[in-house]
Amino acid sequence: MIAKNLKHLRHLKKLTQEVLAEDLHVTRSRISSYEEGRSAPTLDFLITVSDYFKIPIDTLLRKNLTLKESASLIDLRN
Repeated sequence: MIAKNLKHLRHLKKLTQEVLAEDLHVTRSRISSYEEGRSAPTLDFLITVSDYFKIPIDTLLRKNLTLKESASLIDLRN
């Protein structure tokens, strides 16, 4: 679920992979790899993403944030 959710959150915030990678201090290829499900993020990265998007790690991992009923779980404010 993290692959789909990471990509969805990035799109909602209108961020490119490059910008998100810079903000999270990783490479663009790492973001791409996570979004495409080619590799799994580390716990440290999940904590960073959770803090960045203000979403609990459990939500990132277990909820499908692309579904309409999950919209209330996402805070789009900066």
